[in-house]
Amino acid sequence: MEKSLIPTMTKFGKWVVLILLAFILIWPLSAGLYWTVYKGYTILDQTRFAELDDNILAILEKTTAKSDPFQKGAALSASIRNRLEQEMNSTFGWSVNDLVISPTRWLDNRANRQLGTIFATRMLTNFFSTNLAKYGKVDAENKYLQEAREQYFAFNADSWWFPSSEKQYKKGIEQIKKYETDLIKGKAIFNLRTDDMFNMLSYIISNQFLDQPLGLLVQTNDEVAYSDLDNRIYYTQGVILVLRDALRTFVHLYPEVKEKGGKENIEIAFREMNQICDFDPLIVLRGDHDSIMADHRGKMARYLISVRERINDLAQSIKS
Repeated sequence: MEKSLIPTMTKFGKWVVLILLAFILIWPLSAGLYWTVYKGYTILDQTRFAELDDNILAILEKTTAKSDPFQKGAALSASIRNRLEQEMNSTFGWSVNDLVISPTRWLDNRANRQLGTIFATRMLTNFFSTNLAKYGKVDAENKYLQEAREQYFAFNADSWWFPSSEKQYKKGIEQIKKYETDLIKGKAIFNLRTDDMFNMLSYIISNQFLDQPLGLLVQTNDEVAYSDLDNRIYYTQGVILVLRDALRTFVHLYPEVKEKGGKENIEIAFREMNQICDFDPLIVLRGDHDSIMADHRGKMARYLISVRERINDLAQSIKS
C-alpha cells in the first residue's frame, strides 16, 4: 500500500490544533459577552460625562453676570458641591466603602472616580471658605462652611459604619446648603475680588490641587502596576468633573475672566476637560511609545497638562 503524502498528525499536534481552534472560537465570544455586560452596566450607571449635568445647566440658566453678588456666591458654592451630591445619589451610591462581599465593591472605576471627587470637593471648599466667604484673612470663617470642610468632608472615604462616609458627606453638603440659603437672604458673606480670581486659579494649578492627580499620571508605565493604572485615570476623572462644574460656573458669572484671559484659553481648557470626563474605554491599555496599543495614561496626562497650562495662562492674564 502506498504511503499517504499527507503526514500523520501526532497526538501533541492534535492538541495544539484543538487549543488554537478553541481560542479562535472562545475569544470573540468572551469579548462579546464582556462588551454586552459592560454596556448593560452603563445603562444602569453613568460612566461618561461629556456634557454638564442638569443641575449645573440650571445654575447657569438661573444666574448670570448681572446677578447680585449673593446669588453669584450661592451659584458658585452649589457648583462645587454638585458632583459629590451626584455621586451620593447615583445608582450604586458611594462605592468606596462597600464591603468585600458586596458586588459593587468590584466597581473600582467608579470608586476611584469618587475618591477624586471628594478630593477636589475638599480642596475647592477649603479655598471658598477661607478666601471668598469672608472679607479679610483675619475674619472668622462661616460656621457652616467650616464645619463642612473640617468635620464632614475631611472624614475618611472608606468608612462603612459608625458613621459611614456617605452619611458624613451628606451632612457636609447640607451645611453648605445652609450657607447658600443665608447668603441669598443677605445673612452671609461672599467677597470675590480680582486678586481672589488670580489666587483661585493659581491655587487650582498648585501642588495642592491639580499637581496631585498629575503626579499620578506622569509616572512611566514601568513605574505603575497595570492593576493600578485605571485607578489613577479614573481618580483624575473625578477631580476634573468637580473642577469643570466650578470653572464653567465661574467663567459664566464673571465673563471678564474670558475677556482678560482669552477666549481660546477657556475653550481649549474645557475641551480637554471634556475629553477626560468622557473617558471610558472598554479596557484601559498601557502601550509603550512604539506600541500599536493605546497609552491611556499618557493621553490623560497630556490632557491634564494642557488644562493646567491654559488655567495658568488665565491666571497670568488676570494678574497683568
